[in-house]
Amino acid sequence: MKSILRQLQELADTDLFVLSEAVDLELNRRDEVVGEAPDSARRRALEREESYRRRNGSTAPPVRIVGIKPMPRRHAA
Repeated sequence: MKSILRQLQELADTDLFVLSEAVDLELNRRDEVVGEAPDSARRRALEREESYRRRNGSTAPPVRIVGIKPMPRRHAA
């Protein structure tokens, strides 16, 4: 990044203007590409990034079971 900034300082004003226009055009192109996707597709893509457990509620604290006795231990014969 430092080398890029150093090179930008060495450019003439007209070259900086041309570079700025090129960056603006690229940003507009990328924005149009992202804007073409419907909101539901974008939402599904974000959901896929989330963890399976968080999405399904598996991170909730364990439920306490009442009324079931522990199984007796079996001893080898």
